[in-house]
Amino acid sequence: MLSNKEHPWRWAIGGWGAFIVGAILFLIFDFTILNIYWVLGLLTAAIILTIGNAVYVIYIKRKSKEDKK
Repeated sequence: MLSNKEHPWRWAIGGWGAFIVGAILFLIFDFTILNIYWVLGLLTAAIILTIGNAVYVIYIKRKSKEDKK
């Protein structure tokens, strides 16, 4: 089994975790229009991290298949 440091999706999981925690904290403590933009910024960062992580995982899988040949 892979450890957390070796998991290929660790950056995407961390990005979505930061978005969820940030959104919950801002909803609990201060719900103003400026904080909505901050939460949307976290959402955008999580989406970009997920796309980047997907490209990385696909690249690593292709590279490992080429190395086996």
